[in-house]
Amino acid sequence: MNRKALLIALLTILTCKISLAQNSPEDIVSKFFDLYKTGSDTALNYIFSTNKYFKENQDGVDDLKRKLNKVLAVDGQYWGYDLLWKKKAGDNFILLTFLVRHDRDPITFRLVFYKPHGTWVLQHFTFSTKMDEELEEASKVSLVKDASDK
Repeated sequence: MNRKALLIALLTILTCKISLAQNSPEDIVSKFFDLYKTGSDTALNYIFSTNKYFKENQDGVDDLKRKLNKVLAVDGQYWGYDLLWKKKAGDNFILLTFLVRHDRDPITFRLVFYKPHGTWVLQHFTFSTKMDEELEEASKVSLVKDASDK
């Protein structure tokens, strides 16, 4: 192999490694929501593909897709998302909670990411349609906390 071809191959490999290493949970989430605009199954396939261990639980993934699609059939058009909460446990474990806006009702998505050795992967994904109840509970906790601070 000539030097030029070897140099090009080496640069290509380094570029790929660097771009993979730079993936952050925020990058993964951004791509997830770009895909979510066109369909929840595509978005879920992408985000679950970040962790090879989800292939072992394809039935669980398929069940989650069915449940989410059932909710989306009622909630209507997707309008965007807002980050509600970002909680870190060290440098390699993070929980991101999003309010996902639809015509009828918001949906809460909780995504846990883990970086075992250089690459972020989805560790856990849940969704909830009970944002109103969660907000009410949070306000009760806040009232108790505020009262104890006085």
